[in-house]
Amino acid sequence: MHQTVAPLAGSSATTRYVETIATRVAIVLALALLAVVAFVIDILVGSGTLSLPDVINALVSPDSAEPSARFIVWELRMPMTLMAMLTGISLALAGLLMQTILDNPLAEPFTLGVSSAAGFGASLSLGLGFSLTGLFPALPPELSTATNAFAFALFAALLVLALSRGGASVQSITLLGIALHFVFSSLLSLIQYLASVDQLESIVFWLMGSLQRATWLKVSITGAACLIFIPLVLLNAWSLTALRSFGAQAAVLGVNVKRLRMVMLVVSALLAGLVTAVVGIIGFIGLVAPHVARLLVGEDHRFSIAATAAVGAVFAVVASIATKVVVPGAVLPLGMVTSLTGLPFFIILVLRNIKGEGL
Repeated sequence: MHQTVAPLAGSSATTRYVETIATRVAIVLALALLAVVAFVIDILVGSGTLSLPDVINALVSPDSAEPSARFIVWELRMPMTLMAMLTGISLALAGLLMQTILDNPLAEPFTLGVSSAAGFGASLSLGLGFSLTGLFPALPPELSTATNAFAFALFAALLVLALSRGGASVQSITLLGIALHFVFSSLLSLIQYLASVDQLESIVFWLMGSLQRATWLKVSITGAACLIFIPLVLLNAWSLTALRSFGAQAAVLGVNVKRLRMVMLVVSALLAGLVTAVVGIIGFIGLVAPHVARLLVGEDHRFSIAATAAVGAVFAVVASIATKVVVPGAVLPLGMVTSLTGLPFFIILVLRNIKGEGL
């Protein structure tokens, strides 16, 4: 009797496991397909007199398309759409990593002061004319503001990393990041106070986040960074799942918890800092996308990493579409749209946490 039941139980468990894996793979593929559809729609939507056939012809056969149509599609719309997708992927993954290593469901690039540090670096260039590109003569002038923003974002992450060495707890790392956030926010306010009217306008516009400053050079740099860091994150998927499930006790399973946290902290800061340097401060994608992905595929990082990237891409590209259609004839800042759409989710998340704690 027992010899008959045991194989059936094992077979049933194996079948359920295979079905679960197949379902999660299907969800990830569906999200990827949705991201592609949103990508195409974003290119089709825009100001100008181009008809739908003109845009499709420029996409499918650029050599035979009208020069004006080819220029608008490939030099104006395509870099912005690609940058929107890279922005969503990078910020979503940065948020996922921060929520995992800090064990904080509300963590995102703002948590470690990365976004405020990038804003301060950009304001130095826009408000005071100070640029670090002088140290790197090979960099083109168009990257002066982005170089400043990225350098200070990286500095903030490395400072947190240096101050937290010696076995600091995740609470200490979070508090250090919050402290840096307020420091750089105060310095940013000081520069805004000292800036002229024109300089202040440039700073405020940059802080709102916009895809209009995207170029093929910036898209190439950001895309190359994603190609480097995303495989690194995927290689650590099992360790991240163990850390998410067991916290510091994941060391029993052979995970070097301290090293994993430090490496993933740097990766998340680089992803968020690079994107913020290019498009400005974009809020809530890093917060919303990981939670949506977990709701769809669970906590297993083998699937939640890909799902988070896909959700982030969909969120950012759909927001890009909204920036062009909400106000006819105008393009709204991307950061404004993502904040407005992400705020309700943030409030719901906080209320759920309060209810879960019984407060």
